[in-house]
Amino acid sequence: MKKPRPLPNVFALLGSLLIAVSLAYPWWSLDIQFVGKTDIFPYIIRGPATQVLGYRRTAQMPLLTGIVVACVLLPLLGSFLGRRSGRAVLLLSGLLSGLAAWRFYARALDIAGRYQMTSVNGETIARVGAFSPLHVAARLESGFYLNLAGGAVCLLALLLHGFFRSSATRLPPEGPPGPAA
Repeated sequence: MKKPRPLPNVFALLGSLLIAVSLAYPWWSLDIQFVGKTDIFPYIIRGPATQVLGYRRTAQMPLLTGIVVACVLLPLLGSFLGRRSGRAVLLLSGLLSGLAAWRFYARALDIAGRYQMTSVNGETIARVGAFSPLHVAARLESGFYLNLAGGAVCLLALLLHGFFRSSATRLPPEGPPGPAA
């Protein structure tokens, strides 16, 4: 009789989905008075502040996007792998997701520093280019938090991976019939 297949790790699939959805939402926004709101994704900067910043992409963005895409694909793979290799892949995905969030945060903090802000969340009055002092507001957006949640779910999937690998229905071993009573 065929050995039943183990179930895929549902938490790993959920973590992958959360990280994938995080790419559709901005990770950080910058709202400059009279200029408007600019959304910053891991792969592009969209909005009017690109005129002030002078660019739409940084050199780090393709690398960051590659890491986040790997964080989407690794849990998909890890959810079907065996115990040890599946756990290693899920650990790598969770750690890479945290690394991507940390690097994005550090980059956003650098941009916020240009506007005399000490945090990526908050408001200030700053001198923007040649303009007189303007009100600048910045905040982390839902994409950043979805990425963090996806990484955390991948780490949870790591802890529960053995359950999914051993949860297939166990059939009694086949053998010769016992003595008739």
